Amino acid sequence: MAIDVTIKQRGLFKKPLTETELSPAGLRVGHWNQAGVLDEGPEQNGRVLCDPDQPGRGCFLQAVPGEKGKAALRQTLPCTPRDLEVFYGLAKRICQVWETVRFTQDGEEFRLSDIPRLKEDQRKGCEGFLKAMAERWQADGGGVLTGAVYPIYMEPEAVERLKSGDLDFFQAYLTEKQTGDRYYAKPNFYRNNNGVDILGMYAITEGVPSILPAAPFVPPLYAVFLQDFHVTDGEVTDWRISLNRVWEENGQLTGKTLGYVPFEQFAQKIRLDQCPRFDAKHVVVQVDDLSEVLS
Repeated sequence: MAIDVTIKQRGLFKKPLTETELSPAGLRVGHWNQAGVLDEGPEQNGRVLCDPDQPGRGCFLQAVPGEKGKAALRQTLPCTPRDLEVFYGLAKRICQVWETVRFTQDGEEFRLSDIPRLKEDQRKGCEGFLKAMAERWQADGGGVLTGAVYPIYMEPEAVERLKSGDLDFFQAYLTEKQTGDRYYAKPNFYRNNNGVDILGMYAITEGVPSILPAAPFVPPLYAVFLQDFHVTDGEVTDWRISLNRVWEENGQLTGKTLGYVPFEQFAQKIRLDQCPRFDAKHVVVQVDDLSEVLS
């Protein structure tokens, strides 16, 4: 489920959208990588925007600097109240730049004056969507939610709370999970020269708080974001971790790879099972001296 808004500029003398108008001050701008993690900067045909202090689920703006004809916005549902503020705020901003009071939402035309009512209607709808999604997660024994910054594998206690449709808790939960300076370790996959065996590789950098799975797995979102991706957990014959060190030298960052270790060896060395939990499948890891892992 999603809200789709389209804004068209009419008239003979059309104003092009600028980078500043597409990336308002105070919002975080990026694009989702193959793991559903927010990387910095827009992609070729658009950008993800969210409030950095209350990231929620983020919205996607399909438009590039210089666009004169049409801009499209999409907000995935259910979303947080702050998501709705950002989403409709962007729609209003583009309408004002293009000097129009009309936009289309899900095929129906509305005016800027309708936005307060639309936001309230969507908020009520999100409560129902959230209840239904939480009930499905509970029935399935878990699930993954695509957030603005990270994908989140839902914890049973959070799912239980979300079954009430509590959007304030939903917003607080997503804020807690998605704020803070942490690296999300996503696996890369390499096929062996024999054409059969597949290596799955995570990367960890010394001293950097990192979100790492408690046990390695193929993220289901890879099949969504990557065309023709068909690797399954059972096909990965070897899971390893690349150990990296970064430092500043002559005013510039430099780094090197210290080595590679099997995932299980890394897990035992740093006692992965005792690290703080991030979500149902991940923990937060910080290793200040990776040389100890190699010893």
